[in-house]
Amino acid sequence: MKKFMKLAIPITFAATMVLSSSVFADPQSNPNGPYIENEQNISLSSYMSNEDLYEKLQKLESQSNGKMQLDIAGYSNQSPDGYSTEDDIGEPLHVVKFGDNDPNKKRVLITTQIHGNEQIGTEAALDIIQKLSSNGKEVNEILENVSIWIMPRINPEGADNEYEGSWYPIRYTHQTWDPEAIDLPVDTSAPWYYNEDGSERAQNNNGRIVYGIPGYDQNRDYNPNLGLNIEDQDKSEVADFLNNRSTNNSRYGGLYVTAEARTVTSVFEEFQPDVFVDVHHRGFNTVSDEDNRSVPVQLAAVVATQDYEDPFTGKTYEVDEDVLKLGKQVNALSYLSLQNGESHFGAIQKYPDVNLPGTALGAFALNDAAIMLIEIKGQSQTLGQKQNGMLKETVKKPLYEVFKGLADGTINDVDPQIYDDIPESTNRISDPTTRDDDAF
Repeated sequence: MKKFMKLAIPITFAATMVLSSSVFADPQSNPNGPYIENEQNISLSSYMSNEDLYEKLQKLESQSNGKMQLDIAGYSNQSPDGYSTEDDIGEPLHVVKFGDNDPNKKRVLITTQIHGNEQIGTEAALDIIQKLSSNGKEVNEILENVSIWIMPRINPEGADNEYEGSWYPIRYTHQTWDPEAIDLPVDTSAPWYYNEDGSERAQNNNGRIVYGIPGYDQNRDYNPNLGLNIEDQDKSEVADFLNNRSTNNSRYGGLYVTAEARTVTSVFEEFQPDVFVDVHHRGFNTVSDEDNRSVPVQLAAVVATQDYEDPFTGKTYEVDEDVLKLGKQVNALSYLSLQNGESHFGAIQKYPDVNLPGTALGAFALNDAAIMLIEIKGQSQTLGQKQNGMLKETVKKPLYEVFKGLADGTINDVDPQIYDDIPESTNRISDPTTRDDDAF
């Protein structure tokens, strides 16, 4: 497997006098940043390559005394018509299993690094896996009642992307739109979430640079119709759908053109989790005009705000009220777990309600899974590995409390109104690193 040298990435940008004064004058948040500064080096050296991750997972399995099962759920780079050769299968997509899909137990599925440049969720997942592999009394009590499956990196191609001979993680997958491979006309438009030129935001956010190869934003490739296979659909209907801007957009589900989305969905269907958690990264905020604490995490229980009608089958999907209630309770408990006086940890906001049926969270919420979106502040381009330890805790501590709440039933005592009352997302930091936000 590839293993790239982990280098510090030099960041250079020409900030205007206005931006410079806003960054370097009065602090914008508490703590103030960290934000990219002129001529700064962003270090990613502590993060794991694919090879590092695989080795760590195998070691944890061998040390778990049978408590942990490590499986390969699929591989990256599989196109809808299959692999051409064994060399084309790409990287393995692992699923770590603590327990099975026993319907008499609560089941939690966690995915991280759906975008390759969002590493801290994977680092936190490894810590959680290590703890669950232990023989502690509390862990054993949790696993008696809750099955937990974790997919700690579902975009290995973006995570181990190489740019000019060095390791450089990117948001997108590595797959090329090839309509002829699935018997569509050669001029059929690509799905709207296809990154045709392989470009990303530049380190200074001034323009874009081709860091990778063509690929997809995998977190738009999911669909409430979990069994959708684009290659099996009526080709004229698919072509009409893709060639029409009124349908080829974020209001509709994706088309499962990526191996990664198909693999994650196959795990979801096998496991049928009660709770699905997806860990992401985003930009920077402060809590409010009166509270300038830097927001370490935003949470969300709502990613599908409308019923969804499949344009190919006519079937309607909706979010079940009891499922939504559980989702709010899970997020509310996570919020409460981080409250400790006026500490930075507790400066939590609620991610805006969005309607994105093509995301994993949206598609799975429409298929009876309570959801939690965890949005950690900062990305590779804007944070590097700074505050890594603190931000990992903002993932690990809530999830562990959710495990306990599901195991002993106390999750049912949490008032969902607590979620509704979490401060809304606001007060975006006016900093060059966040001038163009990508939604999760």
